[in-house]
Amino acid sequence: MAGAGWGLAGLLSVLLVLGGTRAETCTEPAISPSYYTTSDAVISSETVFVVEISLTCKNGAQNVALYADVNGKQFPVTRGQDVGRYQVSWSMEHKLARSGTYEVKFFDEESYSVLRKAQRNNEDVSEIKPLFTVNVDHRGAWNGPWVSTEVLAALIGLLVYYMAFSAKSNIQA
Repeated sequence: MAGAGWGLAGLLSVLLVLGGTRAETCTEPAISPSYYTTSDAVISSETVFVVEISLTCKNGAQNVALYADVNGKQFPVTRGQDVGRYQVSWSMEHKLARSGTYEVKFFDEESYSVLRKAQRNNEDVSEIKPLFTVNVDHRGAWNGPWVSTEVLAALIGLLVYYMAFSAKSNIQA
């Protein structure tokens, strides 16, 4: 009987702790975004996108849980060590990462749950308004030169050999 009482007390304390860490709602967000995308496909196996934002809310909320949506795929947004700093990242194969502008929609907990519910029910998700959006301009990833340096060196070597052999034949003739 004493063990059951301790279990109930432990459960209540866990619920109190978790209840105290509930995310806040952000009103009238102001953001300062920055982003990075892979530009060199030769040295990487996938194209990486990283979006960092600095978020300030009019109501002073600092513990905002955010989720990102990119082309219908959702990603968790991590909170940085500094207050109001957040980051989301994702990757895709180089051939699928077309150049252009990617719209990253950020949702708070409430709008994210509405988005997930609409997706589960196959409803139109375009009507769900994100908290804010960030446009990421990806210029594409460079795949290297059209002709590898080894092939180019071999062709130059053959050309030099041909010119030397031709010159030798002309001198001997």
